[in-house]
Amino acid sequence: MKIPAILALAMLLLTAGCSSPTFYWYHPDRTIQEAKADYMECLDQARQKSGDMINDQHYDRLAPRDDPSGSKGPLKDESQPAADPRDAQEVWQERYTRSVIADCMREKGYLKVRPDRIPDSVHTKKLPEGGVAGQ
Repeated sequence: MKIPAILALAMLLLTAGCSSPTFYWYHPDRTIQEAKADYMECLDQARQKSGDMINDQHYDRLAPRDDPSGSKGPLKDESQPAADPRDAQEVWQERYTRSVIADCMREKGYLKVRPDRIPDSVHTKKLPEGGVAGQ
């Protein structure tokens, strides 16, 4: 009974690692190495910008400047668990990072293309937020 379950889990893990991205950044005049370098540059830029922006926004909102205690009106219902602000911060940082990467890649002349639109002769590389395609 254990062996089929282990095999099923192993197959699931193997196929999860082989899934293709939902899109690629493609520039017809760039090699795959150039596309990857451009992407990594955009990713570095995005991580820096998103980290700065999220930290600024997050910490500015912890306590209003006019109320150092941070209290805002009536107390919350203590029977409900409080949401972890780090979870929301991570979600927004991830979204902002993707947005900055997209802007950066478009500025470099890349198009966001579905996998079925990539010519067979073009090389592709899977990356953290999608993938890149080039000659």
